[in-house]
Amino acid sequence: METTSLESLYPFITKGGIAASNHEIIETDFDIPPSEFLKFAEFDLIAEYEHHLVNSLSNTKRAIDSQLDSLLIGFGLSEKSKRWRFPKKIEFLNSIGIISPRILNKINRKRNLLEHEYKNPNKEEVEDALDIATLFVSYTNKYLSPALVECELFDDKELWNEPPSVLRDEKLQYVTITLDWRNSKLIFDFPSSTRNTNGKYDHIVEELTANDTDYDEYLKFYLSLYDIIHR
Repeated sequence: METTSLESLYPFITKGGIAASNHEIIETDFDIPPSEFLKFAEFDLIAEYEHHLVNSLSNTKRAIDSQLDSLLIGFGLSEKSKRWRFPKKIEFLNSIGIISPRILNKINRKRNLLEHEYKNPNKEEVEDALDIATLFVSYTNKYLSPALVECELFDDKELWNEPPSVLRDEKLQYVTITLDWRNSKLIFDFPSSTRNTNGKYDHIVEELTANDTDYDEYLKFYLSLYDIIHR
C-alpha cells in the first residue's frame, strides 16, 4: 500500500493481530475528576438535608460531563469539541462506537427539568441516574487509565506463529498507529510496496489531524483495537 486507508488497515486485524502496544494515563487539568463527583453524588443521595436529591443529580451530571470531556481530550479532540454541547458529545461517542446515547440523554433531560423547569427529582430517579453514571464512568475508564497511545499490527497470523528461524520478521508487514492526543493527531507508519537493500519493506509515515474529514472514521478503527487487546 502506498497511502493509508481503512481498507488497507482492516486486514491487519482480520488476518493478522497486535504485535505490541504502549499505554499511558490521560492527563486533564480538572481539579475535580469524575470519580470525585460520583462520591459527592453518593453522599448527597443518602444525606438528610432538604435539597440532597437536587445536589445528588447535579453531581451525577457533573461526573458525566467531566468524563465526556476527559474522553474527548484522550481522543485528541479537546480543541475541536470546545463548542460542543452535551447532546453533540453523546452523539459523537455513539458514532465512534463507544456507548449508546439513549440512557445518558435521559439523565440530561432530568437535569434540564431541574434547571429550567424547577422540577424536584424523586429518589428513584436520582438513584437510576447515579447508577447509569457510575457504569458509564467505569466502562469508559479503559480509554483513559491507561489509554492506548500506540499500537503495532502485523499482517499474517500463520507467519507470526512461525519460529524466528524462518526469517518471519523479514516477511511480515507491520503498521504502527500512534494517537498523539496532546497534539490532536493520528500517525500511521506503514509499509510501502517496495523493499530496501536489506530486503525489508520501506515505510511511509502519514498524519491525520483532528480537523481532517476522515479523522473520526480512523479514530473509530483505532478504538476498536481496545476490544482485541482486552479479549
